[in-house]
Amino acid sequence: MKNTLLILNLCVALVLVSCNQNPTDKVTTTPIPDAQTMDIKVSQLAVNKDFFCGMALEEGDISDTASYENKIYGFCSAECKAEFLKNPQTYLAQQ
Repeated sequence: MKNTLLILNLCVALVLVSCNQNPTDKVTTTPIPDAQTMDIKVSQLAVNKDFFCGMALEEGDISDTASYENKIYGFCSAECKAEFLKNPQTYLAQQ
């Protein structure tokens, strides 16, 4: 009985010691960079407006583009582009 209790105490001590180690000693992390905007000029777009959300686009605001009927349209996000591409004629008619 004393041996079982001793073994159990040793196991608990071993677990506590192993859990108390600093995990940053073994793991290195790399910070995630901020989202990059596309390197495209507003002058290359058909218009300087995100047709889904209506945001006026300036240099550095363009996160995504889509080509539709031989024109390039800019968007502030991939989500706006996806919504626009579901039915582009609807959004273009609202010009």
